Amino acid sequence: MMKKENGKRSSAIKSLCTYSLGLLLALLICGIMGSVSEVAGEAPRECQIAIDGTLPKPGDIAVGSPAEWLAAKTVVVHTPGYEVFFGLIHPTAALFERPFALDGARREHQAFICLMADNGVKVLRLEDILLAGTMDAAGAMMPGPELDKLRALALSSLSYRATALSSKQAAAQAAYKKQVIATLHPKELLAIILERPQVILASTHGHNTGLTARYSLQPVMNLYFMRDQVITTAKGLVIGHFNARQREEETKIVRFAYQKLGIFPVYELKGRARMEGGDFIPAGDTALIGQGLRTNAEAVRQLLDNRVFGTPRVAVVKDGWRNQDQMHLDTYFNIIDRNLAVIVEERIDQRDAKGRIIKAADPAKRSLVDLYELKDGRYMKTSGNVPFQQFLEKDLGMTLIPVSNADQLKYGINFLTLRARKIIAIDGVSNDYKERLKASGVDVTWVNFSNLTGGYGAAHCTTQVIHRK
Repeated sequence: MMKKENGKRSSAIKSLCTYSLGLLLALLICGIMGSVSEVAGEAPRECQIAIDGTLPKPGDIAVGSPAEWLAAKTVVVHTPGYEVFFGLIHPTAALFERPFALDGARREHQAFICLMADNGVKVLRLEDILLAGTMDAAGAMMPGPELDKLRALALSSLSYRATALSSKQAAAQAAYKKQVIATLHPKELLAIILERPQVILASTHGHNTGLTARYSLQPVMNLYFMRDQVITTAKGLVIGHFNARQREEETKIVRFAYQKLGIFPVYELKGRARMEGGDFIPAGDTALIGQGLRTNAEAVRQLLDNRVFGTPRVAVVKDGWRNQDQMHLDTYFNIIDRNLAVIVEERIDQRDAKGRIIKAADPAKRSLVDLYELKDGRYMKTSGNVPFQQFLEKDLGMTLIPVSNADQLKYGINFLTLRARKIIAIDGVSNDYKERLKASGVDVTWVNFSNLTGGYGAAHCTTQVIHRK
């Protein structure tokens, strides 16, 4: 019996030793793999210029973008957060191109912020602006007017649906919502603003707390494309009006944020006007405004009538093709310098050294320009339906670098110009395109946006340059 017990004890000790050794090896392997994982997915450094509790006074932040080739001084961005997740599970309904990794997108965006900061750009994150003045250095709530304003924005972003409740229960919900908002931390308020939840209430007829709920969300999934809510002209900020219902709430959020910075719009579009920021590119004495899939004629009329551009001339670039892959002016055309730009090759006639056409433009994709000039305080139309290529080459004196359709689809045109002939562009394009840029004296930093582009945009789309000089 003793021998049998000893045998059992010995077997148990062996098993324990084997288990312990296995556990130790597992921990070591996990540690090694964790280290490898950390190296492979190295977290980018935190380099954004965060706003502290002291908000700038009106006029402290310069606003105005006279020309795309001038040095970018101040840029506003929004790093995609959890609100984007809901677009990943049905990209098409979210206006996205395809599914992508949210964590990867955040890393790419942070690296992009660091790169801009390294190039002397003051980068302001939307989240920092919204939270400014609401928390102390330790992250605790800081009572005051900024917290009150954030609560008011969150209150308007949260809805309680009480149609299934008794009249007595339903009547109590408005006060209850205010009570809840008044106790939440600023970061929870921010989540409400970005995810826009609706609480659908039902009665449990006295059981437990007396209420149960289902929850639905209408998140601002496209908010990280900060180019589109507004345009920054030589005169100042103009708030647009989205063509897509999914993006309607974004203007409310950015209006709130810019006002916190002391920046107030020179105009805000009204009524049936539709305009998105990707359709605007400043070019010195001429402002270019696209009219097509996302910006309509009524928006252009209001912009002209209210003289928001601050330039003597406005070129309305009319795109009759209206295709999602080239939804904005900045998706098929972009400026590198005062005399250099890129454009999708199918939109222009390509010529040899003797001026002979070797590849004609696709007639369906030719854009036309209506030119307006400021006379006696009003923009007057001075020419109409001028071919866009002719206007760029003859009127603006630009050399055009043709870009293949394949490179355009890889977001090769949607770069950010930091200053004349210095750009941040999306990698993955052809070597031929890279060589053309190099031969034109363009200094390019190629970045990875493999996840961020899944939302249907790239470097230009993700930035609102509020000051160029």
